[in-house]
Amino acid sequence: MSQTMIEVIGLDDRFHHAVELSLKGDNAGAIATLEQVLEQQPELWEGWIEKGKALSHLGDISNAIACFEQAIQLQPKAAVPHYSLGWIAYTMGQYEAALSSFRTALSFEPNWVEACYSTGLALYALGQYEVAIGHFHRSLENRPNCPDTWFCQGFCLYATHRYEGAVQHFSHALELQPTFREAFLGRGDALKELGDYEAAIASYDKALKLNADDADALLRKAACLKQAGKLQNAGAVYQQISQIQPDHWEAWYGLAGVQLKLGSFAAAIASYDRVLNLNPDSYEAWFNRGVALKNINCLPDAVASYDRALELRPDDHRAWNNRGGTLVNMGRLADAIACFDKVLELNPNDIKAKQNRTILQKRLEASDQ
Repeated sequence: MSQTMIEVIGLDDRFHHAVELSLKGDNAGAIATLEQVLEQQPELWEGWIEKGKALSHLGDISNAIACFEQAIQLQPKAAVPHYSLGWIAYTMGQYEAALSSFRTALSFEPNWVEACYSTGLALYALGQYEVAIGHFHRSLENRPNCPDTWFCQGFCLYATHRYEGAVQHFSHALELQPTFREAFLGRGDALKELGDYEAAIASYDKALKLNADDADALLRKAACLKQAGKLQNAGAVYQQISQIQPDHWEAWYGLAGVQLKLGSFAAAIASYDRVLNLNPDSYEAWFNRGVALKNINCLPDAVASYDRALELRPDDHRAWNNRGGTLVNMGRLADAIACFDKVLELNPNDIKAKQNRTILQKRLEASDQ
């Protein structure tokens, strides 16, 4: 056997050893071995791919990209390096670049299921749901037992308001993977949109059986209970979340909304204060806090709350309208008229604001006589 043949066999063994190291999680060892291989055989594009994968697993993204680009230079019509480059772009949130790379990979290997699926993911991330559905459908034709693909297709159907189809896809994902938390949540959301609140709550409860302290599942369940008119039950779930995560401002906001609807205005104000301690830029919390304060006749505080809301959204006619109504109750008619003028500037067709302004103008004129 010639010396050249021995060297080739040695290189081949070291390459496969590097792949095995990578599969075992020893990425540093894989890189060191691959560097030895590539030093002797720099045109081995598969070696650059494996080195890029190992580098990406270690978080060395820039050098991983350089490896994949080197592989593309060596083998421009190979699908794998384009796909690998696309996946790096996808994980970095660069979805247009990812889509371009995935499509290039598919142009070389049209039946590559993983590339088809990943193309769907990039399209979904870009909000191109209809096209994404087509790619997920193609992927399912070749890999019908993949729960992730059923889930993603269901999510696209949900995003395009095809809730019954979404329920079917999420349910199929759960048949394949009975502990698929996200599928339980997605199915619950779709059922809620269909108005089937009991079934939605049951789906959220299935997710909660996997983790009773799942704040996201609890939050969705509480919102569903609230939408179903079960305010006391919704409030109890929001309180449960706030006990698990005291800094969960969405839970405090949901609780405050329930308290406001139940007429527990002082409690609602306290909950909105908790929201604003955690998220001082919440327009809705400042606005609804103003509503609650007005209901207990704390009018100056209500105006101050509306003012903070308007600092965040100066063009929101609702806050100007409510501020005007509060000023009327305080007897500040001229200031109230100025508020309704602002409402009409923002929303000229607001009949109620026109009526209020006309009435206040007559009252103001009468008081001056």
